[in-house]
Amino acid sequence: PIGKRIESMFAGLTGMLIKLRFPVLILTLAVSFAVASQVRHLSIDTSNEGMLHPNDPILLTYNDFRDQFGRDDLLVLAIESDTIFSIPFLEKLKKLHEQLEEKVPHISDITSLVNARDTRGEGDTLLVDDLLLHFPKTDRDLAELKKRVMSNPLYKNQLISEDATFTTILLQSDTYSGANAGDDDLAGFDEAPTGLDKQQRDTRPEYLTAEETAEMVNMAKKIAKAFDAPDFRIHMAGSPLVTHTVKLMMMKDMKRFLLMAVLTIGICLFLMFRRISGVLLPLLVVALTLVVTLGLMAVFGVRFKTPTIILPSFLLAVGVGASVHVLSLIYQRLRRTDDKNEAIIYAYSHSGLAIVMTSLTTAAGLASFAAAKVAPVADLGLFSAIGVMLSLFYTIILLPALLAFFPMKGNTRGMKQTATPHFDRFLDWVTDVTTGRPRWIAFIALVVVGAAFTGIPKINFSHNLLNWLPADLPVRMATETIDHHLRGSVALEMVLDTGRENGLYNRDILLAMDKLASDLEQFRQNDLFVGKVIAVDTIIKEIHQALNENRPEMYRIPENGALIPQEFLLFENSGSDDLEDVVDTRFQKARITIKVPWRDALAYVPFIREIEKRFTAAFDGLMPAGKPVTVSTTGIMSLFARILYATMYSAAQSYGIAIVVITIMMILLIGSLRLGLIAMLPNIGPILFVMGVMGWFGIPLDMFTMLVASIAIGLAVDDTVHFMYNFKRYYSETGDVREAVNQTLHTAGRAMLTTSIVLSIGFFIFMFASMNNVFYFGMLTGLAIILALFGDFFLAPALMALTTKRQDRSFTANHPQGE
Repeated sequence: PIGKRIESMFAGLTGMLIKLRFPVLILTLAVSFAVASQVRHLSIDTSNEGMLHPNDPILLTYNDFRDQFGRDDLLVLAIESDTIFSIPFLEKLKKLHEQLEEKVPHISDITSLVNARDTRGEGDTLLVDDLLLHFPKTDRDLAELKKRVMSNPLYKNQLISEDATFTTILLQSDTYSGANAGDDDLAGFDEAPTGLDKQQRDTRPEYLTAEETAEMVNMAKKIAKAFDAPDFRIHMAGSPLVTHTVKLMMMKDMKRFLLMAVLTIGICLFLMFRRISGVLLPLLVVALTLVVTLGLMAVFGVRFKTPTIILPSFLLAVGVGASVHVLSLIYQRLRRTDDKNEAIIYAYSHSGLAIVMTSLTTAAGLASFAAAKVAPVADLGLFSAIGVMLSLFYTIILLPALLAFFPMKGNTRGMKQTATPHFDRFLDWVTDVTTGRPRWIAFIALVVVGAAFTGIPKINFSHNLLNWLPADLPVRMATETIDHHLRGSVALEMVLDTGRENGLYNRDILLAMDKLASDLEQFRQNDLFVGKVIAVDTIIKEIHQALNENRPEMYRIPENGALIPQEFLLFENSGSDDLEDVVDTRFQKARITIKVPWRDALAYVPFIREIEKRFTAAFDGLMPAGKPVTVSTTGIMSLFARILYATMYSAAQSYGIAIVVITIMMILLIGSLRLGLIAMLPNIGPILFVMGVMGWFGIPLDMFTMLVASIAIGLAVDDTVHFMYNFKRYYSETGDVREAVNQTLHTAGRAMLTTSIVLSIGFFIFMFASMNNVFYFGMLTGLAIILALFGDFFLAPALMALTTKRQDRSFTANHPQGE
């Protein structure tokens, strides 16, 4: 029979590895250490753009936008004071501005009331200066300054709050990494009429790195701390600070998780085996698995990203399972014999196939994420699956060689201590209940899962980096403060392409832009609103007002369209480079920045659709016959919305792949279509229950919690494989369902219990995370594994009792008789 041949194959392989233990150890460890040595090159990327694949269309559009107009994710210092328009405050603001400008690295621009654009006319001359070029000296000067600031639409909700209690300093980072950008690297890019072509994209310098962003943020925080005072309260926010904070918390949590995982796994192994070999050898297997996996990530240039925080401790918990099953059988065998090598060969011949199948099912559940549209989730799926297969390799190849070296005696003390009469009686009771009342067990399971299932429609998708952080964290509180008092902290960027050079000189285009901006600033939908719209129409209105004796009523688009190019030319000749922020050098494209509060990306999706609809309607048919006006959406908000869509798509895709692939593998292992499908019920039930819990308790499905189902089913099915594999064996020997269930629980059941405890604790460790979504991920996955263990202890035996009476021939035909 095929089963016997497989057992003989594993016995032969193990015997050979024991004989060749010296070269096996040397070769395996040498290769492992060579790969592991590359871990030092592993880098971390917590940026928003790092969430998407490099070839994602939305990211390509965003990169083209950054190449043209620079970065849109600003570092914001909002200063709170009741005395903004006082000389002491303004002097302190100027000193802070100058220190930031001088000392903060990697910034391309800094804007505050100190150097805000002040456009005015003197006779026929257009002057564009810094607002505080002539510093106020008297109360009259201060009053005049306040009047000018509060009446200028450019400053409102951008540099000054409506109640004049907040003012801001805005820091824009460099677009490219200073380490790689050459003087001529970007020559000609601004002239590209439709963004960068493929060759330019391939040769563009590297964007600002996470390390450079950290340098910028840390220096800005240090300077801000020195200036912070009760009458000069500084609130610091912005996407660079949020992503930097997430990175710091991620690194801190990762170290904590690793330490806790090693300690808990070690304690569980000691309590089960009471042997040094039972603790050290599994830990060595998972340690090698972890460092080699991380080394491979470095070799292939895959960066450590936010969801990857779970990878190290996850691999430690998952990788130990195969070793536990092997060692459990070895120690049981050593009760009967003092021949260590014979015990090792016995364990592998009897558990080898089950270990391979459980590793494959776990890897399949994880690999279902490899095609995810969320880049770090795809990386996590791929390399966690690789890690599981590495763990299998070390368990099958390295562990026998290590065991052959490790001194072990046929000492039964440790096993007798764990094989307590109370636990034996519990297993006997489980056997009696599940085989004696199988219909009741199945009915109760159906009712429980059915009740939870009603919560699944209530699940909401989510992507909100800010909500991952504790509510009392300074950056989160600062962001919420800025959103409230300055009406927004992030932006949706729209790029208007007129389709022809100097198309922005068209008065109808500028009028439509101005009206649209005015309408959008009245937009409000639930708690999402538009705080400000910034575009080139503002500049032309400033110029026109300045050239008409600075009269307020002349703050408008020139009535004579022929004046528009002339006024733009005067502005450019004034020495200001502010036009570069809102138009390209050909005056073909315009950037329109729509400032909004930081909200969940779920709220952005309909908002973006509405904005795109309004833009299309506003500019339709405005250009002469020929190429029509086109509008593209980009910016941080657009990335958030794309990440949310990618999360939704990836979740549905991975769940489908995981369930189908694992079900097929279960059918192949059992050798029966019907029983294979039935055997999946104890694994799918806990997943449905957990997803129902998410719906009932309002836990969102984000890029962390979306991992729960596929990971949990890949892990939960491991115990089912061991149960079914052993049940088939004992049923073929005895022909009695109750006896087969009892023997299965008394043998494989112990290892199932231990691995489930180790796995669940390994995931419950994530509940100590600083970030909320990691907490939920750990809690839900740990809960799913515990529920799956109950399913394998209660539901699986009950289902076998209900179905095997009609499947005797299927079982006996597909399993070898005897050991």
